[in-house]
Amino acid sequence: MKPAATPQPPTPDALAELFRGAPRVVFLTGAGISTESGIPDFRSASGLYANGVGESVFDVEVFRRDPRPFYAFARSFYPLVAQARPNAAHLAITRLAQAGPWQVTVVTQNVDTLHQDAGNPAVHPVHGGWRTSRCLRCDHEVQTTELLPAIARGEIPTHPECGGVYKPEIVFFGENLPDAAMTAADRAIYQADLLVIAGTALAVYPAAALPAIRRPACRLVIINRDPTHLDHAAQLCFRDGIGSVLNQAVTQTVLRRSGR
Repeated sequence: MKPAATPQPPTPDALAELFRGAPRVVFLTGAGISTESGIPDFRSASGLYANGVGESVFDVEVFRRDPRPFYAFARSFYPLVAQARPNAAHLAITRLAQAGPWQVTVVTQNVDTLHQDAGNPAVHPVHGGWRTSRCLRCDHEVQTTELLPAIARGEIPTHPECGGVYKPEIVFFGENLPDAAMTAADRAIYQADLLVIAGTALAVYPAAALPAIRRPACRLVIINRDPTHLDHAAQLCFRDGIGSVLNQAVTQTVLRRSGR
């Protein structure tokens, strides 16, 4: 009896075929899509949580009691995010959106705004973003980049008039996700013909429950270094670099679209 053949890994061409047959494409992205831009992820074997950063850093009650642990972390993390630029994965998604006739939507758990920087016209950040911060006492909003010098000096950024502590408009553990972004994400995923999950282990709820909203006819693709609980349901499951897979697949899709 011959041993069973080892399944061949999927190819970007197979993903291109799915793109061509899907009028409405939604990308659900996590921290893994930004590692190629120099921003470490959180939950992988080499991520932030494996290297001494505790989840309590992002706990809103801990922050309210004592913001120093978060800002000690932000002293090194914020400059990485500020200097980061969109990578091949972000740019490929934008290129697909601009090529048409696909309706392309991004639902992201990331707070780095790289999808927006790449020019994607429809991005729903369900975990907020780092670029603005708000005073917990008077609700004054400020660009986070204005706070970077104080953070670099090891200070806690506070409003100069009321003395309240600034908190980034990132959704911390214990906070509700933004209604507008979640409503838009729900609608986009429910209407999708193809859902591409890229760079997330689907471990943080409620965002991790979003794929369950998709219709039975919606195709599912997963591009992630580590396994997820939805791998068994995916038509294609990639373990390769996200930038390489998406760049090749989108290039093939656009070339076929132009007849070349």
